[in-house]
Amino acid sequence: MAVFGNLEHISLGDLLPMLSLQEGALEIFNVPGHPNTTLYVRKGVLCCLHVAGKPVDALQVRSVIGKIMQTRRGAFEFLPGAKPGENTKVVGIPLESLLVSAVSFNDELKEVKSRLPHPDTIFRLVRMEPVDDRSLAEFLDRTRVLLINGISARELSHRVNVSLDDIRFYLHKLRQLGMVLPVRLRTEALPPVRESLTQRLIEVLRKKFSRK
Repeated sequence: MAVFGNLEHISLGDLLPMLSLQEGALEIFNVPGHPNTTLYVRKGVLCCLHVAGKPVDALQVRSVIGKIMQTRRGAFEFLPGAKPGENTKVVGIPLESLLVSAVSFNDELKEVKSRLPHPDTIFRLVRMEPVDDRSLAEFLDRTRVLLINGISARELSHRVNVSLDDIRFYLHKLRQLGMVLPVRLRTEALPPVRESLTQRLIEVLRKKFSRK
């Protein structure tokens, strides 16, 4: 039997734990400024997420969930047993960790929002190294090539389909780590991107064993 309700009475953060043992599709609609969204869940895991009927990847998932968790306007309906179509993007994120990361992200964003870079400031990647933050690592993986050439938060938002504030927040964190720097022009001279010692060693070993 389908379950339906209003986000005014129960938030997405309270709703998802109730579906941890279920399998089906949670449809969310009539959220102001946000297209219809469908979460396909199975035994406590978000299998995939569709926005306006199109599947999104893990980086976009956290952005979408974070935004919906903050709203109290909109409606939902859960359809037990519903499954996504074939050839859809599988994200496989546990609902519990998704909620924790979304809440943490929203709290961090709110705390530093007044210090985020201007949307049109151009940033370039100047250093590459592993990062512990999973969402930041996914962002870097998606945008590395664009950042090497130099790009603004506004342009990145359009290219990777993630909200502008989220992009500005990721760039703020990368700048704190010394991995990106603002430039006036894309052609402005900056030091070449430097890889960490670990990455250089891995590359040396990969070349050595590939010859055998």
